[in-house]
Amino acid sequence: MTEYQIFNIMHLGFVQNAMYFVGMTLFIWLGFRMANNIYNNSEANLAAKVFTSLYCVLVALMMFNVQQIGAAILGTAVMQLGEIGAESATRMQVYVDHPLRIGGTVQSLFVLLVVVFQLAIVWNKK
Repeated sequence: MTEYQIFNIMHLGFVQNAMYFVGMTLFIWLGFRMANNIYNNSEANLAAKVFTSLYCVLVALMMFNVQQIGAAILGTAVMQLGEIGAESATRMQVYVDHPLRIGGTVQSLFVLLVVVFQLAIVWNKK
C-alpha cells in the first residue's frame, strides 16, 4: 500500500468516527436534559432515576469506545506508514505519543467527568 492510500483510509476512518462523535455528543446532551428534568421534578420516582443513570453510563461507555476507535485508526495508520518506510511516520508518531492524543487519558477523564456530573444531577435533591 502506498503512503497516499494509507492516509486516504485513515481520513475515511476519521470521517466515520467523527459522525459517531456527533451522535455521542447529542446523546450526552440528551442525558443532561433527562438529568435536569429529574432534578427539577421533586416527584421523580426511583425508576426514572435508575434508567436515566443507566442511560448516562451507557452513553459514556459508548463515547469512550468511539475515542478508542479513533486512537486505533491513528495508531494503525502510523504503524503502516512505518512499515513502508514513509518519512511521515516519524512526524505522525508525535500525535500518537502526545499526552492529549485521541483516546488518551485526558479524553477519558473528560468522559468520566461528564458522567459523574450527570449522575450528580440525577441523584441530588433540589
